[in-house]
Amino acid sequence: MGAPVTALTRQPVPEVAREFLLPVAQSVFWWGQAEQWLDHAGRFVAQVMTYGDWDETSLALGLLGDEVFQEVLKDPPPGVFDAKSWTYWHCHYGLDVPPLPTRKL
Repeated sequence: MGAPVTALTRQPVPEVAREFLLPVAQSVFWWGQAEQWLDHAGRFVAQVMTYGDWDETSLALGLLGDEVFQEVLKDPPPGVFDAKSWTYWHCHYGLDVPPLPTRKL
Protein backbone atom coordinates (compact mmCIF):
# COMPACT_ATOMS: atom_id res chain seq x y z
CA MET A 1 0.00 0.00 0.00
CA GLY A 2 1.42 3.40 -1.01
CA ALA A 3 1.62 6.63 0.93
CA PRO A 4 -1.65 8.47 1.54
CA VAL A 5 -2.42 11.06 -1.11
CA THR A 6 -2.17 13.86 1.45
CA ALA A 7 1.47 12.90 1.95
CA LEU A 8 2.08 13.25 -1.79
CA THR A 9 1.22 16.95 -1.83
CA ARG A 10 3.61 17.62 1.04
CA GLN A 11 6.52 15.88 -0.69
CA PRO A 12 8.83 17.17 -3.41
CA VAL A 13 7.91 16.66 -7.02
CA PRO A 14 9.32 13.21 -7.94
CA GLU A 15 12.87 13.32 -9.26
CA VAL A 16 11.92 11.73 -12.60
CA ALA A 17 9.48 14.60 -13.32
CA ARG A 18 11.58 17.53 -12.13
CA GLU A 19 13.48 18.23 -15.34
CA PHE A 20 10.22 18.27 -17.32
CA LEU A 21 8.42 20.47 -14.78
CA LEU A 22 11.24 22.96 -14.16
CA PRO A 23 10.18 25.17 -17.12
CA VAL A 24 6.62 25.09 -15.78
CA ALA A 25 7.84 26.16 -12.33
CA GLN A 26 9.80 28.99 -13.95
CA SER A 27 6.62 30.14 -15.68
CA VAL A 28 4.15 29.96 -12.78
CA PHE A 29 6.55 31.17 -10.06
CA TRP A 30 7.90 34.49 -11.25
CA TRP A 31 9.78 35.05 -7.99
CA GLY A 32 12.47 33.06 -6.20
CA GLN A 33 14.22 29.97 -7.46
CA ALA A 34 11.98 27.68 -9.53
CA GLU A 35 13.88 24.59 -8.35
CA GLN A 36 12.90 25.33 -4.75
CA TRP A 37 9.20 25.36 -5.62
CA LEU A 38 9.51 21.82 -6.93
CA ASP A 39 10.32 20.80 -3.36
CA HIS A 40 6.67 21.46 -2.46
CA ALA A 41 4.43 19.44 -4.79
CA GLY A 42 1.17 20.75 -3.31
CA ARG A 43 2.10 24.40 -3.67
CA PHE A 44 3.55 23.76 -7.13
CA VAL A 45 0.35 22.04 -8.30
CA ALA A 46 -1.87 24.79 -6.85
CA GLN A 47 0.18 27.38 -8.70
CA VAL A 48 -0.12 25.40 -11.95
CA MET A 49 -3.87 24.98 -11.43
CA THR A 50 -4.21 28.76 -11.09
CA TYR A 51 -1.60 30.22 -13.45
CA GLY A 52 -0.56 27.42 -15.80
CA ASP A 53 -1.50 27.51 -19.46
CA TRP A 54 -3.02 24.50 -21.21
CA ASP A 55 0.32 22.87 -22.08
CA GLU A 56 1.84 23.45 -18.62
CA THR A 57 -1.23 22.15 -16.85
CA SER A 58 -1.53 19.11 -19.13
CA LEU A 59 2.14 18.25 -18.59
CA ALA A 60 1.91 18.55 -14.80
CA LEU A 61 -1.34 16.59 -14.72
CA GLY A 62 0.15 13.86 -16.91
CA LEU A 63 3.29 13.53 -14.80
CA LEU A 64 1.79 13.94 -11.32
CA GLY A 65 -1.72 12.54 -11.79
CA ASP A 66 -5.29 13.42 -10.94
CA GLU A 67 -4.92 12.25 -7.33
CA VAL A 68 -2.43 14.98 -6.50
CA PHE A 69 -4.53 17.65 -8.22
CA GLN A 70 -7.64 16.52 -6.34
CA GLU A 71 -5.77 16.41 -3.06
CA VAL A 72 -4.65 20.01 -3.55
CA LEU A 73 -8.34 20.96 -3.76
CA LYS A 74 -8.98 19.18 -0.45
CA ASP A 75 -6.09 20.91 1.34
CA PRO A 76 -5.18 24.01 -0.71
CA PRO A 77 -2.50 26.48 0.20
CA PRO A 78 -4.31 29.71 1.11
CA GLY A 79 -3.92 32.72 -1.13
CA VAL A 80 -3.06 30.85 -4.35
CA PHE A 81 -6.37 30.11 -6.05
CA ASP A 82 -8.54 32.78 -7.61
CA ALA A 83 -12.30 32.34 -7.94
CA LYS A 84 -12.14 31.29 -11.60
CA SER A 85 -9.55 28.52 -11.19
CA TRP A 86 -11.07 27.36 -7.88
CA THR A 87 -14.47 26.98 -9.54
CA TYR A 88 -13.06 25.43 -12.72
CA TRP A 89 -11.14 22.65 -10.96
CA HIS A 90 -13.99 21.75 -8.64
CA CYS A 91 -16.36 21.52 -11.62
CA HIS A 92 -13.73 19.59 -13.61
CA TYR A 93 -13.72 16.90 -10.90
CA GLY A 94 -17.49 17.03 -10.34
CA LEU A 95 -17.16 18.48 -6.84
CA ASP A 96 -19.25 21.08 -5.05
CA VAL A 97 -17.50 24.45 -4.99
CA PRO A 98 -16.76 25.54 -1.42
CA PRO A 99 -15.71 29.07 -0.49
CA LEU A 100 -12.17 30.01 -1.46
CA PRO A 101 -9.60 29.23 1.21
CA THR A 102 -8.39 32.29 3.08
CA ARG A 103 -5.25 33.12 4.96
CA LYS A 104 -5.58 33.06 8.72
CA LEU A 105 -3.76 35.94 10.36
